[in-house]
Amino acid sequence: MTEPESLDDPTAELARLQRRVVELEAELAVLRPSEAELRAMFRAMSDVVLVMSRDGHYLRIGDTAPDLLYKPSADLVGQRMHDVMPAAAADFFLEHIRRALDHQSVVSMDYSLPLDDREVWFSANISPLSDDAVVLVCRDVTERKRNELLLQDSLRQQELLRAHEAALLQLSTPLIPISDDLVVMPLVGRLDGTRIDHVLQTLLEGVQRTRAAVVILDVTGVAVVDAPVADALVRAARAVGLLGARVVLTGIRPEVAAALVSLGTDLMGLVTRGTLQDGIRHAQVDLVARRPRS
Repeated sequence: MTEPESLDDPTAELARLQRRVVELEAELAVLRPSEAELRAMFRAMSDVVLVMSRDGHYLRIGDTAPDLLYKPSADLVGQRMHDVMPAAAADFFLEHIRRALDHQSVVSMDYSLPLDDREVWFSANISPLSDDAVVLVCRDVTERKRNELLLQDSLRQQELLRAHEAALLQLSTPLIPISDDLVVMPLVGRLDGTRIDHVLQTLLEGVQRTRAAVVILDVTGVAVVDAPVADALVRAARAVGLLGARVVLTGIRPEVAAALVSLGTDLMGLVTRGTLQDGIRHAQVDLVARRPRS
């Protein structure tokens, strides 16, 4: 039976240490390729990598994107965030760092910093390393953020444009009361599908609201009367008739009359007059004639 090595035997202790050195060298031989691979991957990163403490100290800074650091790494390591950046920005970082540590989970955030007289936007993930330290991986997303802001501005401009168009549409199709029984809608400009629908809606709602007996549609200011416009005028007259009112069409210029005839538009039941004044006079006479005699 072999005698156990004495702990007091220097030769035995030296042999044990030599065996341990051989074991460690073998372990390092296995780890070196992985370490080299990790270093190569790390050097290829274009993100800012920071190791921060719970109280906001810079513990380590990766040599991955020095041009995106708030200050050179030599001026940051060992410093607190409150010592190198505005208090509001430091408080913002500390709030997210402590949230990641308290919940031991990844926390994401977006922020911006002034770098070389320009504003740079970052998207960062904060991952706990221990109970008191985190690693921040911060990616430059300035281009994406700029595109998002441009899109938001474009959407705001489109919303303003739609609001202006709606206001202009409302102003371009007014319903003007002449008396309790008579209203006038002067039409100006080009009548496209949207305006035609709005004219019909405004006309019907106005007749129902005012209880008007006669509606004058004045097309003096309409630049073009084509088939859709002519059809819309006839549809408006028939729809108003269903509400118990009559339509008088005024402002028919010779070229408009020729267009209506060439289009074969059925104007049966639709009273027409050359001018708005003629239409108002006709409507007033018609209203008097329709009133019951005492």
